[in-house]
Parts: sequence; structure tokens; C-alpha cells
Amino acid sequence: MNFIRSSASPSRHPSRHTTLAALSFIFVLVLSMLQAACGGGGTTPVSGPQLRPLSADFTSRKAVAYSPYRTSLKESDRAAEVIPAANIKQDLDLLVAAGFGLIRIFDSSDKVAKATLQSIRTNGLNIKVQLGIYIQSGDEAGNQAEIARGVALANQFSDIVLAVSVGNETMVSWSFNPIDPEVIGAAISSIRSQITQPITSDDNWAVYASPPKVITDNIDFVSMHTYAELDSVFNAAFWDWKQVNVSTALGTDGVPLRATAMMNAAIAHTKKEYQAVRDALDRKGLSAMPIVIGETGWNAVDVGALSFRAHPVNQKMYFQALNAWKDGARLTGAGPVNIFHFEAFDEPWKGGDDKWGLFTVARKA
Repeated sequence: MNFIRSSASPSRHPSRHTTLAALSFIFVLVLSMLQAACGGGGTTPVSGPQLRPLSADFTSRKAVAYSPYRTSLKESDRAAEVIPAANIKQDLDLLVAAGFGLIRIFDSSDKVAKATLQSIRTNGLNIKVQLGIYIQSGDEAGNQAEIARGVALANQFSDIVLAVSVGNETMVSWSFNPIDPEVIGAAISSIRSQITQPITSDDNWAVYASPPKVITDNIDFVSMHTYAELDSVFNAAFWDWKQVNVSTALGTDGVPLRATAMMNAAIAHTKKEYQAVRDALDRKGLSAMPIVIGETGWNAVDVGALSFRAHPVNQKMYFQALNAWKDGARLTGAGPVNIFHFEAFDEPWKGGDDKWGLFTVARKA
């Protein structure tokens, strides 16, 4: 299974984008009741199911994407990697100590998902999970097996699994694992009928800025990906990362003023992509559908093409600013209900797409 992290804007590939008064009164009254049941303003999907609300546990916990792989030097080695239970326990203890209480797992494999869920339960860890069901293009038999595992895990560990996500970056035009939205929508519908948790599909923000009806008719919340840092590589005109008009002198916090200006601009760009999704949902009458940022991150180390951007201090500023935005949104509603930072630990098997971790592969912060 290929979980290569690669999200950016669609321009990475330019080929992409009067009835009676009494009846009216009754309609408005019923609509208002539906809105209240869904936990927000706006309207519910007309043709889709009633939204399953995300729990307060899901929206209040600090969230991060988690994968336990450590030793693989390239993707082809990963299938053979043995993951000791002690390693997973160590990882989870580190995340709890760092204040994380919600993790996103990308698949429903026995090797990763089941082992992680079992570790949480056996050790009584205060961690909840968004479980992934990883769908692969052209692998019907494998997908059915993965779906069966995911449904079983969601039900067996219903006290830990707070949400389920089907597919990862499958619908965006540049996907490395392209799958038609009709296929993803059908899978979501089938899985949703077998579990009780809210369900979504993780994908690039551009997909949800023009969301397929077959998806919004079947999901309970949006999980969008946004990567300002990568956007600056694929199209430098997206946002002004260089900030050449800002002094390079140190600010009172000891950080160069230009670096601070760059990170402020990155946050503004991230908020712009979020707002594009929010506006698209609202236009479709889906104002009650919450948005989670399912992936966003910043490289601590430059693995190529990220000069003057990838840096531990920049990563820290991005992380802290996003958390402040999310915390504010919980009070005002003007922002995502949660943000999954990508990712917990570096993964050398990803090669040029590594060094997103808040911890190194040696588990050092």
C-alpha cells in the first residue's frame, strides 16, 4: 500500500475544476429542527443521509497522523518490516506525553491498524482513532478484504474509533491512486450502513472545493488536505513565500522577521483553501457539514526544493498557528473543527517525501 504524502493545488497539473404560506412556515420549522439535530447552521443534504455528528472527544483532542514504520529505506522494503508491539506502545506513549489524544491511521491492516488499536486498549491509553480504509485502484478483491477488516475494527473497537475515512487522495486529478468518485461513494455508502461512526473520504482541498454529489450525499464530514509549503513549490504565484520586502533582522522572539512573515502568509493561504471548501459546501446547502483538515504539515528538514522553507522553527510556527486557529474556531465556528497534523514520525521509506515528522525516525522531538 502506497501512502505517499503528496498534496497541492490542482494547478500542479493545469488540465484540471410560491407555495401556501402555511406550508412555507411548516417547511422552515422542519428545516430548523434538522439543522439543530446536525449541530450547526445551514441545511442538511437533501438526498443523502442525516449527518452523524462528530463527538466532542473528536473535535477537542489534539490530532496527528500516525504510522509506526521505522526501518524501511525504500517502499519495496516496507511490506517485510516487522513492527514490534513495544514500538507501537513507545510511539503512543510519546504522543500522549506530547498532548496528542487523537490519531489518524491510514489503513485497516492487521499489521498497523489492529495492532495499534489493540495496544491502546490493552495499555489503557487515552487515545482515540480516526480509522482509515485504504482503497486501491484496480484491486477489487483486496478492497473488499480491506473493507471487511475496517468494518470489523470499527465495530470491535467502537469505544476507540471515533470516525472512519475511506480512501486517501483518490479523487484529485493528480492522484497516484486514482479512483472514480462513484466507486468511493458506493464504498462509503456500504461501509456506513455497517458501522455507527461518522464517515468521510480524505482528499485534496480542490476536490472538496467542487465536491462530487455522490460523495457529499454519503459522508458526514469533510476531511480536506492542504499543504501551503508544497503549493509554493508547484506554483510560486500561489502565495508570497519569499517575502522579499520584509527585513531579515531578528524580531523580539529571536526569529527573523522575514521568516515570521512567510509563516503568516502560509497560514493565510491555508485558511484561503479551507474557505474555498466551506463556501462550496454552503453553496450546495451543506452548511451543517463540518470540515476537518485531515492532513497538513511543514517539513522540519529540506529533502529537496524547499530551501528557506523547511526548518524546525518554521514547522513549530506553522503547528502553533494552526492550533490557535482551530482553538478559536471551536468558539466562533469560523474554521475547521479539528486539524490532523502530518505527521507524528519521520518515515525514511518515503525518500524525498520524508521529514514531515514532529519526531524523527529515532523518536526524538
